Amino acid sequence: MNRLHVLVLLAAMACTGLVMGTGKAEAADSGKELRAAVNATAPPFAFMENGKLVGFEVDLHAEVAKRMGKQLVMTNIPFAGLAPGLQAKKWDAAGNTWINKERLVMMDFSDPWVDAQLAFVTRKNDAITSPEQLKGKTVGAEAGTAEQRWLDANQEKYGPYTIRTYDRSIDILMDLMNKRLDAYLREQTRALYQIKNYPMLGVAFPVGDVFVQGVAFRKGDPLRDEYNTILNSMKRDGTLAALYEKWLGTKPGPDSSTVHVYTTPWQPK
Repeated sequence: MNRLHVLVLLAAMACTGLVMGTGKAEAADSGKELRAAVNATAPPFAFMENGKLVGFEVDLHAEVAKRMGKQLVMTNIPFAGLAPGLQAKKWDAAGNTWINKERLVMMDFSDPWVDAQLAFVTRKNDAITSPEQLKGKTVGAEAGTAEQRWLDANQEKYGPYTIRTYDRSIDILMDLMNKRLDAYLREQTRALYQIKNYPMLGVAFPVGDVFVQGVAFRKGDPLRDEYNTILNSMKRDGTLAALYEKWLGTKPGPDSSTVHVYTTPWQPK
């Protein structure tokens, strides 16, 4: 499999940002480098833009590496390869990962650094502020997603409403702006990123459980604690909140994982 590798040199970070490279992650010296892997198909966390790997999580790893005094070596790989590559020591940290009980059995995690929850996007001038107001409305979601499953599962409770499914999220946005839909269900952080350039749209209200995202490490790897120490310093000095606002166009909530410093390891309910 061809893998895209990104080498971020500390000397270059201040002036040019990410530098593309082709070195093998397997050969990296983990004592001098922070080796992290992401799936670059997940905006705003990690994605390709004009040939460069960018995103909220890319900026997070870059800042942590800078404060560690290490170079950052990043590997772009499909999501299914993140955990196996971590266990095989091809990299030392894996991103794009929501913390759950099953994953905690196999991996250690940093403290949570961002929260996720499903949320409805609407036109700002429309008065839809709760799921009870979905009755009689037409709602869009990507086909086969958790969003569609939520709409199907809650049809009896909050409906009847019409569900339209799509293959591309941009098509949902276009139909929402052109009033062919009344609302669009999307994971909240991705929704905030997606609507930044559409001032007529806004996140109306969240629904469902809150999930948290962390950085995954091999079981027992002391790098997790070193990473956590820096992550908490970024929370305290506002750096992480500034990255959140940069990528999502709004400030994080005062009790969110982007701001909250955990004093004990987070555990899923």
